[in-house]
Amino acid sequence: MRTCITLLGVALLLGGCASNETKASAAPAPAATAQDAAAQKAAEQQAAMEARANAAREIAKAQQAQREAAAADAALRAQAEADAKANEQAAAEAAKAAQEAEQAAADKAAAEKAAADAAKAAADKAAADKAAADKAAVAAAAAGTAAATASKDIHVNPYDLNVVAEVETTAGTMVLGFFPDVAPGHVKNFVDLARKGFYDGTRFHRTLAGFMIQGGDPLTKDLSKEAMWGTGDPGYKIKAEFNSKPHVRGTLSMARSSDPNSAGSQFFICHAAAPALDNKYTVFGELLRGYDVLDKIATAPATARPGSPEVSKPVSPVQIVKVTIRARTPADVKQDG
Repeated sequence: MRTCITLLGVALLLGGCASNETKASAAPAPAATAQDAAAQKAAEQQAAMEARANAAREIAKAQQAQREAAAADAALRAQAEADAKANEQAAAEAAKAAQEAEQAAADKAAAEKAAADAAKAAADKAAADKAAADKAAVAAAAAGTAAATASKDIHVNPYDLNVVAEVETTAGTMVLGFFPDVAPGHVKNFVDLARKGFYDGTRFHRTLAGFMIQGGDPLTKDLSKEAMWGTGDPGYKIKAEFNSKPHVRGTLSMARSSDPNSAGSQFFICHAAAPALDNKYTVFGELLRGYDVLDKIATAPATARPGSPEVSKPVSPVQIVKVTIRARTPADVKQDG
């Protein structure tokens, strides 16, 4: 069976060949067809080669793109790491700066507190020192007053004592110091009269701004005797004690008439320097405190006296309320008048 089939195939093949030969005699030469097939095959091969080349190029491009993408990704990662490191460093520096600022603020607050504490301590010390000084002054004044009282009791001459006179007026208080070394009689006379209350209630009846204020006349206690003010005395005269003390602002001197030995109780305090009076009137003390009171009295409104060209009659005479003689304390020093 297999043999028959084989013979049949050979017969068919031979028949086909004969048929092809018959056709070949009637058709074009088979060489042309073979060339076309070869050309087509070559073209197909060329196309395949170009396809493979194109594929290779695409693969190369893809690989290059992959490499570039990997490089870019690596660069991005590196930049991200650098940025992260920079941010971390910046954060660390910011934290350090904040800590330093906080420390500086704490140091400043501590310094301010220390300064405030020191200022408070200084103020407390100053207040304590002042309180102690005031207490000492009060104690000294009390001791001085006691000493003065004791001295008076044993009849020690008051001009031998280191005393002052507090002159309380309706315009304020003045404190007078004395010069017993150059005018002991005048100091004794003034102190004796003051202790008797002689000057209490008298008025400054003559005031001249830029010159002096004058008081001590017992007649000035009585307003009905105003026409006689300036003529009163204690009923006696004392001997002059002219000395080298100058008549300057604040000088306490004795008033008198044309007779050098006619002083009694009237005194004056210089509002300004009056050198023309030097060695002609007895200087026996000075104003220590109360220059503002002196200015008030001297510059208060005044009018002219009948028959006198000078404007020296005060419109509202300042009254001496009380004169107190007490021991001189360290606080009783002359102020800048």
